[in-house]
This record gives sequence, C-alpha cells and structure tokens, in this order.
Amino acid sequence: MNRKINVAKGQGIKDFCRKFRNIKGKTLIGLTGAPGSGKSAALEFFRDCGAFCVSTDALAKEVLTSGACYNRILGKFGSRVFLKDGSIARNKLAEEVFSDKAKRKRLENILHPEILKKTLSLIKKSHETIIAVEVPLLFETGLEGCFDLTMCVDAPGNFRMKRAARRGWGPGEMKARCAAQLPAEAKAARADMVAANDGSLKDLRDKVRRIYDFLNAAEPEKK
Repeated sequence: MNRKINVAKGQGIKDFCRKFRNIKGKTLIGLTGAPGSGKSAALEFFRDCGAFCVSTDALAKEVLTSGACYNRILGKFGSRVFLKDGSIARNKLAEEVFSDKAKRKRLENILHPEILKKTLSLIKKSHETIIAVEVPLLFETGLEGCFDLTMCVDAPGNFRMKRAARRGWGPGEMKARCAAQLPAEAKAARADMVAANDGSLKDLRDKVRRIYDFLNAAEPEKK
C-alpha cells in the first residue's frame, strides 16, 4: 500500500520521505510489528543502547488534542467521541476507527501529517547518529521510504494475545486492531530486519543490542 496523506499544497508521503532521507549523518530505523509483538519494548532497548527514539503512538496522543487536530476531529466525528468536559474519549474514537475503514482513514489524514512533522523536527534536533522510530503502520502507510532500514519485531500469535490481554484488550479489540493492519507475516516479509520476540525480554534486548552495535560500528551511509 502506498496511500498518500492529503496535506496542504499536495504534500504527501513522498514529500515527507524525501525530507527524512535528506537528513545527513544519521541512520534512521523504522521499527514496526503487529499489535502485541513487543515493538515498544524493542524501542526502549534501543534507547538504553544510546539511540534517539521516537514513538509515533506517543506523539499521536499529543497531537490528538492539539489545536491543529482537535477541531477537525470534532467536525469529522462529532460530539459522540468527546467526554462531557470537552476532552476526546480515546476509547470511543478507537472503537469508531477500528470498526470502519473510511473513518480510520479520515482520522489518519488528520493526525499523520502532524505526527510526521513532529517526528522530523525531533530527529533534526537530536545529537545521536542512530535513530529508532516506532511506526505501527509503517508499511500500510508507505512510510518505509522515510528510513534507511526497517525492522519488524515478530512474535507468535499466542504470545501477542497474552500481551494484549495484559493491556486490557479483549479478543474483539485485538481482532479489530489486527484487521486494520497487514498480517504479522507480511510485515516481517517486507522488513529489512526481523527480531523474533518468542523468548524472554532479555533475548529481545540482546538482539537489539547486537543490531545497535553493528550499526554504530558502521559509517553512516549519508554524509
């Protein structure tokens, strides 16, 4: 999939990818994986190693209530996804978008440009040479072109279901979230690197460390 995000003056995914790839002296890793695979844990391990890390999920929570997005969400989704105090009811919004592809795309078109702008700004300001960015919908949105390398954290389905349950997700919510993404095996097949997360957290930490050490020892391709 190479869906474009509609931004002012026709700016789209290719424009953002070009800006990311024009960043010099840094190695950019796009980190992804199916829901419950352990990609957030892998991101933390990259941070422990010394990489500069960005979670687009965390940024999404920030931009969700920003002036640039709040009014547009109200206009597109109505008061039903808001609480009485005026704040966005994230669980209600999630229910809407994960049950309706058109609504999900509508929300993505609102949030993604702001998330990408913030991500780009953070990377440019960073001093680290290895950058890891967690992007759950990396391949689905065509954002793999923003990165020098893509990495997928892969885990068996039963492992992912247990992790989802610990987050409070029921089987229905997990199924809806998975249906909104590429299958786990498709993500792994498209990634440059795959880290199997079918053991302990220490095993995953060791794999991330080996990848980081290898990249850190290599000269950045972009000058």
